[in-house]
Amino acid sequence: MGKTLIITEKPSVAKDIAKVLGKFTNRKEYLESEKFYITWAIGHLITLAEPEDYEKRFKVWRLNLLPILPDKFLLKPIKKNEKRIKIIKDLIESDDVEEIINGCDAGREGELIFRYIYEFTGSQKPFKRLWLSSMTAPAIRQSFNNLLPGERLELLAEAAKCRSESDWLMGINGTRVFTARFKILLSVGRVQTPTLAILVLREKEIQNFKPTPYWEIFAEFSSPQGAYLGKWIDGEDRVYDQQQALQIEQKVQGKNGKVIEYSDKKTKEQHPLLYDLTELQRDANKIFGFSAKRTLNSAQKLYEARKLITYPRTDSRYLSNDLVDQVTTGWNMLRKCGFDELTQDPFDSKKALKDRRVFDNSRVSDHHAIIPTGEKIDWDTLGRDDQKIMDLICKRFLSVFYPEAIWAQRRIKTQVENENFISKSKVLVEPGWRKVYGKEAGSEESEYLPEAEVGTAVKTEKVWVEEKETKAPPRYTEASLLSAMEGAGKFVEDEELQDIMKESGLGTPATRAAIIERLIEVGYLEREGKTLIPSPKGIELINLVESIPVIELASPQLTGQWEKKLILIEKGQFSRKEFINEIKKLTEEIVAKVKEKPDNGERAKMNSNVGSCPICGSPVQENRSAFACIQWKEGCPFTLWKKILGKTITRSQAQKLITQGRTDVISGFKSKKGKFFKARLILQEGGKIGFEFNSPTQKKKNDSVSTLEEKSSK
Repeated sequence: MGKTLIITEKPSVAKDIAKVLGKFTNRKEYLESEKFYITWAIGHLITLAEPEDYEKRFKVWRLNLLPILPDKFLLKPIKKNEKRIKIIKDLIESDDVEEIINGCDAGREGELIFRYIYEFTGSQKPFKRLWLSSMTAPAIRQSFNNLLPGERLELLAEAAKCRSESDWLMGINGTRVFTARFKILLSVGRVQTPTLAILVLREKEIQNFKPTPYWEIFAEFSSPQGAYLGKWIDGEDRVYDQQQALQIEQKVQGKNGKVIEYSDKKTKEQHPLLYDLTELQRDANKIFGFSAKRTLNSAQKLYEARKLITYPRTDSRYLSNDLVDQVTTGWNMLRKCGFDELTQDPFDSKKALKDRRVFDNSRVSDHHAIIPTGEKIDWDTLGRDDQKIMDLICKRFLSVFYPEAIWAQRRIKTQVENENFISKSKVLVEPGWRKVYGKEAGSEESEYLPEAEVGTAVKTEKVWVEEKETKAPPRYTEASLLSAMEGAGKFVEDEELQDIMKESGLGTPATRAAIIERLIEVGYLEREGKTLIPSPKGIELINLVESIPVIELASPQLTGQWEKKLILIEKGQFSRKEFINEIKKLTEEIVAKVKEKPDNGERAKMNSNVGSCPICGSPVQENRSAFACIQWKEGCPFTLWKKILGKTITRSQAQKLITQGRTDVISGFKSKKGKFFKARLILQEGGKIGFEFNSPTQKKKNDSVSTLEEKSSK
């Protein structure tokens, strides 16, 4: 009797399935039992082939070779994964394998990962689908008892291939035509370009903003019950005429008044939802200043290497009911791992299951929210980043099983000489879930107001006017950009597409961090602390896209339109052929428009000088892979590569190095021995680039300077 080969998307899932099925031997690259082999992908192993894989002439980026529109898309292994695909291929072709089970993640992308592997190997063996939305033992057993025929997922696979192929058509042709036309590397794509457009739109709002002065009037009142502060209001809480503000100040100064409205009520504040990846990245950015990528890397480590959290690349903030036992285990584990004061009461599973803000099967599809697995946490063995991310996840997990926080809110409306002043206070009465975050009863968000009943006589003890001005909208941080990407439907006018994009947005939780990093890598964005700032190159690209115009590239609307049709394909109401033909037609239109666009100085604006060459004094400009002297053809050797020991050097860092001789401290360099380190880049004699460690002003014993070559070998 032959065996069944199970292919999962990641090794951790393979091990979880093996535990449930039982009696497996670890063969290092796969697991084996009497009936099964289990092996794994590591995400995507196979990708669509590059243009030059179709014809060698496509290796050159020329306008007359565009657009590139394959009749049939070819597949190729991702280079770093060639060994793994060979292992899977050998198992598929093994004589004792009679059937295959697709155990990749339940969803469109998981289906694509398996289908590309299956098609690349050329297998004709029958396969079934294991559809897992939870990794608990009962859920795995239930899914094995309800294996789906492979053909049942054919429409999902068609939609997945359409998404992949259409991204290839737009990305490859768009990037090549813009780059070839304007002679500077201009990367474009369905997701990254609209994301950049969101940032550029905000930057233009900031640049065009003109502050408007306004005045606010405050007063201090005394009453038999105590003193309190109030703010003038008349529809708005400000005036735009200084003279009017001063007149109100003089009018009420020292006058008597009375309380005309008083309210004292208690309000309930529900616990937050559990984390999905995007919300975890937002909080880590707000609290710790972590980039989305840094948070994802830490979460992935806690999931794969430490087994401390569930699958992190999720877009759900809910749990399925069958996870209640795992939740109980997690609660009991945290009692022994530093959260004993917060877990003194036994976990009430019956009560927890009634909370639809936590347990809701209808809100869980591919994966559930991120929670602790129940494995013991050895905090001392975790790195600093991992400790911070784990602490966030543990506290959020605990908080959702606490009651609502209860606030006492008071509001007083005071009238003096027919002028009204509003006073508000908010005090925490019962901390509820906020206790998890260190809040206690009596915590105040503002000074608590006295009990001043309606009709209470008051005296105006003091009045003052504060001059202020309106502020430009803030630049995006990674936290606010992640929110904008998730809620990109608000940038779309079509209401139907808005609804569709509520479920998707721009990118996915798993890809948004990479999109932000890609925009930085290609020089469209620069990161300054928590803030993301579009570069001149990024701004000019969006100006260019809008002026051609190829608005489809800069608007989230294209993603909404695609998603609508991909959903129809999954339902059998739209064909793959129709979809790809539409994308090919759109690609041809975009390529034709870009070819016809004259260069009205856009390239010069995008490629402004980074500084003066430290060797010959000529301008240094940015190209595809470096910041280099424009006299390189004449023999000037000055080049600052954009990638140094695995770290991307931004335009602003390059400018600082060339103009000031050194950068600020840069983190993330990686030596040949795999050690990460941080240092300043410095200009050395002859235009060479070196590293400087510790303070550049106060020389210490352990200060050191080394060349790139010396440091990379350590």
